[in-house]
Amino acid sequence: MFLKLFAKECGQMLKSLIYYLFLAAVVFFYVSQVGSFTPYSEPLKGQEESYGIKASSDKQQIMGATLALLAGEYEANSYTAYPVGFYKNVVLTKEKQEKIHQILMDCTGLEEGYTDAIRESSEEAPQTEDGSYIQIAGINPPLLSPTEDLSYDRFLRYMTKADKIIGGGSSYASDNVKNNAKTYATYEDAKKVYDASLYTDRISRGKARLFCDYMGIVLGLLPVFLAVTRTLRDKRSMAQEVIYARRASSVTIIAARYFSAMFLTIMPLFLLSLTPMLQCIYYGHQLGVSVDVLAFGKYILGWLLPETAFVLACGFFLSESVGGPAAILVQVVLWMVSISTGGTKLVGTVGWNLIPRFNNDQATDVWLSVFGQMVRNRLLYAGLALLFMAGTVFIYHMKRKGVLGGRGKNFIHRNRTL
Repeated sequence: MFLKLFAKECGQMLKSLIYYLFLAAVVFFYVSQVGSFTPYSEPLKGQEESYGIKASSDKQQIMGATLALLAGEYEANSYTAYPVGFYKNVVLTKEKQEKIHQILMDCTGLEEGYTDAIRESSEEAPQTEDGSYIQIAGINPPLLSPTEDLSYDRFLRYMTKADKIIGGGSSYASDNVKNNAKTYATYEDAKKVYDASLYTDRISRGKARLFCDYMGIVLGLLPVFLAVTRTLRDKRSMAQEVIYARRASSVTIIAARYFSAMFLTIMPLFLLSLTPMLQCIYYGHQLGVSVDVLAFGKYILGWLLPETAFVLACGFFLSESVGGPAAILVQVVLWMVSISTGGTKLVGTVGWNLIPRFNNDQATDVWLSVFGQMVRNRLLYAGLALLFMAGTVFIYHMKRKGVLGGRGKNFIHRNRTL
């Protein structure tokens, strides 16, 4: 029964104009954003241009940059934080501001005048052959000198205290402090990144992450239209009475609709990924590198499938319970919040965001550091999708019985179970 309904639902969706508009939007976004395959550039020893930037490992620079950042946010009483993976601008009470002030005094020895004491890092940028300096955004941040007797461990304890006062998820959390100071990468740093892209990521994994980063943006919103359209189709055609009287259980009917929508949403992604996958294989063959030929499939299933499952499940649930317009409105709000959160940091933004960002086909070390977060994030949305679909089945079944306003009570059901 399920397979028969599944095939019928797929056939119905393939006749829908909305589905082809969805496909057109996905293909357009892929062509315009993902673009052509870009080979990795092997760094050359002694080249004049910069090798990029990296997080500084100099403890004095980390302390100086972090204290300058804290002083700036203190004087503006505006703190940036991501307590649960979402952006939040924190404004502290007078009492909490005094606690931050005390931390600054203990770390810098200054009672006031932090802005005047902040200085620019004096590290000189690399030069080109004509003598002009290469400027890189985010390099050489402002510094506020710590006291001479402030050890790095003690500094971290102060910053952990500041993070708790702010509410967590700030730039002063123990895991984030090390990212506050940036410096220029060396040849050895650039070579390490290049080798990791070839031999750890095996070329295709990095490209698959970039593919999922872009595709995740459109899949965070567009599938809801498929769910809403499917729910409204029966109402417009006045087919509820016929469907309510079927012998198929509510679970079977809703599952067929849900999994057909999922199947027709995910399958185009596998087809789109064939081109970059073949390019990765060709590129790897040229370099003599073993490419992970299953990378795109694994990332689509692990990264994009839970997101798509959640958006569709939420769409079906809200369409059945409160109506299609409300489902679209809720998903638009969720999408905007997720995009605005990820937009502040395009590499390694995970948390509990529906649309995690990793807009870099390299940065293997960053990916490995956030992989655990990514697994927990995707499991969360997969679990929420199951809950929403269970709720959808319940509401649909109640409608079939006539409890929630449906006309199912006028029909005799041979199958009374869910």
